[in-house]
Amino acid sequence: MEHPVNPPPAESSVRSHRSARSAGLARSAGPARLPAFSQRDDPVRPGARDRPPVPRPLLHSALLTSVIAAAVGLLELLLPGRGPIGEVLAETLLGSIVGPVPTAFVLTLAALLGVATSLTAHAAVLPPATLAWIGIVLGVLGGMAMGGMSTLATAGYLLALAMPLIVALLVVQVIRRYPRARLAVSAVTVLALGAGAVLLGPATRELVGRLAPALIADLAPIGLSLLLVGLGATWLGIAAVALRGSVAAARGTAWATRHRIPLTVLAACGPAPYALLRLTWLTPWPLLGGEHATDLSVRLQGLLLSSGGWLGIVLTLGLVLPWGELFPRWMPVLAGRPVPVAAAAVPGGAVAALLTFAAVPLLIGAAPQGPATVLVLALVFPCWFWGPALGLAVWGYVGHRRSLSEDGSRTDDASSDGAASDVAGAVGA
Repeated sequence: MEHPVNPPPAESSVRSHRSARSAGLARSAGPARLPAFSQRDDPVRPGARDRPPVPRPLLHSALLTSVIAAAVGLLELLLPGRGPIGEVLAETLLGSIVGPVPTAFVLTLAALLGVATSLTAHAAVLPPATLAWIGIVLGVLGGMAMGGMSTLATAGYLLALAMPLIVALLVVQVIRRYPRARLAVSAVTVLALGAGAVLLGPATRELVGRLAPALIADLAPIGLSLLLVGLGATWLGIAAVALRGSVAAARGTAWATRHRIPLTVLAACGPAPYALLRLTWLTPWPLLGGEHATDLSVRLQGLLLSSGGWLGIVLTLGLVLPWGELFPRWMPVLAGRPVPVAAAAVPGGAVAALLTFAAVPLLIGAAPQGPATVLVLALVFPCWFWGPALGLAVWGYVGHRRSLSEDGSRTDDASSDGAASDVAGAVGA
């Protein structure tokens, strides 16, 4: 009777190694999954505990804006009513209720809290939850309470003044990248410039002569308004970053990513009423233009303001269009490269914050003029839904791009695991 032959020791060890490896793979493929950590958040990695949960550039921006805001508030407290600071603070939501000096006091306290928080967060000794709550409070104080209609008007006119330069850059790039259309585009451009010089020359000079001195005279108030918006937007951004990884943030990201297309379309409808309204200034029936809306220079001004609105619509739709992920081929240097997520998320989030901050002051400021005026402003400047919708659309864009990146990483990891298994199998054979 033959007895079974025991396998050699070497073969037995190989089999046991394969069994252990299979058991390990089976356990890793089970339903229980550990949360994924990046290298930045790896608790085992040396120095990971010493790193702040918020990127240092964002903390540096918060520190800088907080220091400047604290200096502005202290200056108004020490020298009340001796500069443009009091005028800007008086136009804010809080300033219209309590006055510029108490508003400066609140701004100073909030800014000093921002300085202390940014320094503490930079040293990585502040819990993320605490940092998030402080960021929300400072964002609401710096943005909502210090917001006003002047901030929205400033942003709109700055964009309108930049539109000729933007159009010129687009025309130059079309001529450079599309040789077949070069002759036609050049001819149309020359004819348009010639006709504009003849027909719109005096109106253009009048418009520039009216807007340029006003812009120069209001540089300080414009800077202060943008500072307040930057303060609120920066701290809200810090709160959003500090909350990432939580269950609520994960659910919100999944929802915004799933509904990012309707949210983006809704956000793109925000500037449409204003853009269409300004186009009526080119007709004999200008709406909300006043008695001077029939002047040619005022009509030209309305065209510039309307073009800024249409640009906002196009850029918003870029959050769900292919060129929002890859730079189009007519872009110099960057053609065909992936669009950095921050290149869309940072300006989109800033504009969303600006619109949201201006929504409540806009409607409250119009309340003394009656319900009809409030209704008209709510329809023409729908910041009450435009800002939140744009913020959610940007959130969905970030979630979508992150999911694409994670899918690519999983594909690479699967390919690497497959290659490693093939090598291990070849060695075992």
